[in-house]
Amino acid sequence: MRVRNGATKAALIAAGSALAVIVGITVELTTYSGWGVIASCGIVVVLVLILTRLFRGENESDAPRQWWRMTADPTAGFVLVGWLFVQAIGSASTAMLTGGLTGWVSGIVSLSLAVAYLNSAIRLTAIHSQRN
Repeated sequence: MRVRNGATKAALIAAGSALAVIVGITVELTTYSGWGVIASCGIVVVLVLILTRLFRGENESDAPRQWWRMTADPTAGFVLVGWLFVQAIGSASTAMLTGGLTGWVSGIVSLSLAVAYLNSAIRLTAIHSQRN
């Protein structure tokens, strides 16, 4: 199964984000402080791993992607790098102010995902420049 429709992609991302929030709140309220953030981070990582394999660009093949490829085109990757980097800074800032470990976990997860998207975007840029 491959997802090419933008509205379907947006719906899957929104549903996954809602799931991460609901699980995070539930875990936070029913266990020790901070576990909800860690649970949400775990769900986000799983969602990224699954959705990067399912989503495809308009002209992209249905064949499995290379292990490093996260997006159909480099621009999307660079946009996601920026968003995830800002998120990592916010999480780390919160961790520094509160002294909590969970902010650092969230920041490290966001930064790790940003690095994965940056790797993909750089490789895709090189591939596109070789074709032109």
